[in-house]
Amino acid sequence: MSSIFTPPEADQEIAPPSPVELLWFNHRGSVLGGLGALIVILLITFGVIISNRSSQEASETLLSSATNDTGLNEVISKYPKTPASAAAMLLLAASLRNAGKLDESDALYSRFAETYPKSSLAVSALLGRASNARIAGKTEVALNTYQQASAGFPQSYGAPFALFSQARLLAQQGKMEEASRAIQALGSQYSYSASAIAAGAGSRQPQAN
Repeated sequence: MSSIFTPPEADQEIAPPSPVELLWFNHRGSVLGGLGALIVILLITFGVIISNRSSQEASETLLSSATNDTGLNEVISKYPKTPASAAAMLLLAASLRNAGKLDESDALYSRFAETYPKSSLAVSALLGRASNARIAGKTEVALNTYQQASAGFPQSYGAPFALFSQARLLAQQGKMEEASRAIQALGSQYSYSASAIAAGAGSRQPQAN
């Protein structure tokens, strides 16, 4: 006979485990392993982010202190595929052109195009090679390269300049009709660009009274 201090046997029955508890008991090894892997991945990702940020800051510092070709080469070799390295390659290619080393400059522009095909500065490689060809007296090569730049990167900052350069070279060859078409394209597509305004085909922003 039970007293008031002794609960009925029904109250003393142990409740069955919940589905969550069963899942934990049966798969706790897998769950813990998955959590451990997730933690490792997060730690690696965090480490990569910190490392990339540190490399970017160091590369930018080195680029800002580069005063000659040797310094630019150091940025390129120490911090490949960084924005600073991309800028250093373009600066070095231009420096080589100024020094009359057109073949070396072309090679570096080609390397830039291969390394940074999706860069917002990708058009610079074509513009640089076109300038090299123009300086070397290879007018047809320069024209074709400027055309590649304007057609291949129509939304880039370099497209108006490429069209302007085409028009100038065509005019120098006496191909006035083709030059006129290039100027018309420049005025219709990039009317507010500096190149269009310089060619007399652009629209100047209205000035306040």
